[in-house]
Amino acid sequence: MGRKLRVAYIDQAGDIGGGAEEALLDILRYMDRERIEPVLLHAERAEWLRDVEMAELRTRAVFPESDPVFEHSREALSSLGERLAGLWQSIGPVRKLRIALSAEDVDIVHTNSLKCHILGGLAARWLRKPLVWDVRDILEPGSARSLLVEVAHVTHPHIVAMSSAVAESLADAGCDTTVVLGARPMDKYVPLAPDEKLREAIGLKPGDKVLSVIARLTPWKGHQTLLDAFRRVLDDEPEARLLVIGDSGFWTDDYRDELKQQAEDLGCAEAVHWLGFREDIPQLLALTDVMVLPSKDEPFGIVLVEAMAAGKPVVATRTGGPLDIVEERVTGLLVEAGNDKQLADAILQLLGDPERAAAMGKAGRKRAEEHFDISRGLRQLYEVYDRVLEDK
Repeated sequence: MGRKLRVAYIDQAGDIGGGAEEALLDILRYMDRERIEPVLLHAERAEWLRDVEMAELRTRAVFPESDPVFEHSREALSSLGERLAGLWQSIGPVRKLRIALSAEDVDIVHTNSLKCHILGGLAARWLRKPLVWDVRDILEPGSARSLLVEVAHVTHPHIVAMSSAVAESLADAGCDTTVVLGARPMDKYVPLAPDEKLREAIGLKPGDKVLSVIARLTPWKGHQTLLDAFRRVLDDEPEARLLVIGDSGFWTDDYRDELKQQAEDLGCAEAVHWLGFREDIPQLLALTDVMVLPSKDEPFGIVLVEAMAAGKPVVATRTGGPLDIVEERVTGLLVEAGNDKQLADAILQLLGDPERAAAMGKAGRKRAEEHFDISRGLRQLYEVYDRVLEDK
């Protein structure tokens, strides 16, 4: 066998990370090391890498712990554009990436976040390295999105889109694009028996009917709509309980307090359990009767795959990524985004018909195994790598 393909994976996240970082970790954990030699370029403070055991993984800290480029949400990319205009070769992060990529002698640059698409893309262009953008977001029209498209015109990435909706959202970038649906290891997310000690620790009773939402606390994830719907659910199912799993980003700390106040105002606060960031998702899904994802404009929704793999029925919005994941009325129900009445009705249908819910969970597990296993996603990713090398 010849030289392994050396791929640089770039992610600047410093805190616990989110779906993008978890997806990248799965790529690194499960890739074929006989074929790929990964190099991870990351931030000096990368908490999302804690407790991660990845043998023979080369890593380089290239992003400083504190840098104004990374201290804002994705919506603040327009200010980054002003910094890059005309003098991008002198920007510190781009220069550091260029030096690291050159030192590691990589064959392909694979960027994992919107800011890294820009910074890593420019560094790859500087070195004339093949570039893959792993895109998991849908940006609203505006300066940030315009900047991303402009950079695409300069750097010519091959876009790996997490869903059909993500691919469509960047069609005007004019780049070669491959849809590689989000994936998870099916041996990690499996149907489990409920852990009674965990149930008690959370404050649940054996007879409670449990809803779970697993998502970062940010407005577009739709928690406000879910709380309104949950108030309606309690009228018919007083033993219903809602697990809110996930935390806010550092720029949205106040939003968590707003949601808790909303629950107080609705009179349902005692039935809502705020669990924050958790690593025991399979065990929490085992306690769950219905998994809900009420996003306003969801790029994908990997938690839906996790719930289906765990044998749970799902309720999601009829938008973006869930259309690729959920087989409506077979593995779950879809509702209009922002419609709390429809959301409550769908939840009540499943809580009120355990046999139907169980059948959906079983069908969901089968669909997850067939379409969303990590091995399938990696095969598609290797095909992209082969293609960009041929194009070079």
